Amino acid sequence: MILFDLPSKCCGCTACMSVCPKDAISMEPDSEGFYYPSIDDAKCVNCGKCKRVCSFQNGYNKNNVLEAFAVKHSDEKTRLTSRSGGVFILISDAVLESGGSVYGAAFNDDFSVSHRRAVTKEERDAFKGSKYVQSNPEKTFSEVKKDLEAGKPVVFSGTGCQVGGLLGFLKTTRTPLDKLYTVDLVCHGTPSNKIWLDFLNYTRKKAHAERVTNADFRDKSFGWAPHYESVWTDGEKHSSKDYAMLFYANHVLRPSCYQCIYTNCNRPSDFTLADFWGIDNIVPGFNDDKGVSLLFVNTQKGKTLFDSVKSGCEIAEVDPQKCVKPNPNLHRTSPRPSDRDEFWKLYLDKGFDKTLKTYKRKIYAKKLKSKLHLG
Repeated sequence: MILFDLPSKCCGCTACMSVCPKDAISMEPDSEGFYYPSIDDAKCVNCGKCKRVCSFQNGYNKNNVLEAFAVKHSDEKTRLTSRSGGVFILISDAVLESGGSVYGAAFNDDFSVSHRRAVTKEERDAFKGSKYVQSNPEKTFSEVKKDLEAGKPVVFSGTGCQVGGLLGFLKTTRTPLDKLYTVDLVCHGTPSNKIWLDFLNYTRKKAHAERVTNADFRDKSFGWAPHYESVWTDGEKHSSKDYAMLFYANHVLRPSCYQCIYTNCNRPSDFTLADFWGIDNIVPGFNDDKGVSLLFVNTQKGKTLFDSVKSGCEIAEVDPQKCVKPNPNLHRTSPRPSDRDEFWKLYLDKGFDKTLKTYKRKIYAKKLKSKLHLG
């Protein structure tokens, strides 16, 4: 069975692995650290379920935005520990309080990122904050299926491709969806855990430290809008924009991100969340630099849930079309750099430290040239 002919045609969502009736598919990392399905031919019976379940290649059910809001959680502490306005906490609290489960991306012990199941607010809090790396869903699609079959309400949060993959898997397996709430994130693209872990090791070595003790992809102590990552080694904090620079320059993104089918306002999920960039022009005076969520409510089921919890936040209804331009990945994919192949060749030949040093100069030189040109 051949699932795809190019890496750009696989988003790594794990739907194919989850749906395989013979457990013939495992997810294996390539040289860039991105996970792809690997088929054990001795187990495969060529049933074709893995190919049919792929939403990234076959398309997904698209929802139009019913309502759009600027949202700030009423509890300031909750907002300060969230990446934007804390609306995910409102939604997930409602499900947890009704005996349900929540799925999201969290750090592992080595600070790689994978999806987990939470049944308490304390477990769910590990999902707070942005994770600028591709989370490995591992076996969570099957766990969601078990929870739904047991009649439990479930919230699953992830990138558009992860939500699309989950829904494709659940529909293929005829799992009841009436108690499932999905939340997709407006996504710039996903770097590999390999790059992220190399960056952590680079920071540790620079600090002459023994171990990394904490990490924050986007440290809100610098304010909501700036993007500084912070890494703690032996308890000491180090902040920079080095990882953010690589992220926004796009060299480290998964190949499928340059051809993402979810970069539009027709989303697969009940809710779509993003940082509300452009808020100052759309709702003047709403932004206090502590984080504002852009929330798209895409389904009637989602509207019913949000109506039940919105008393716990400050909201302003907005025109969704006015939110598109300031949030680029609602209308276009992140472009593939012309020198992406050269970046990865240098990385594989010389390692992360040399590649960061080289591309840091290149990226800043490109920015300077652009500013001079604009001037």
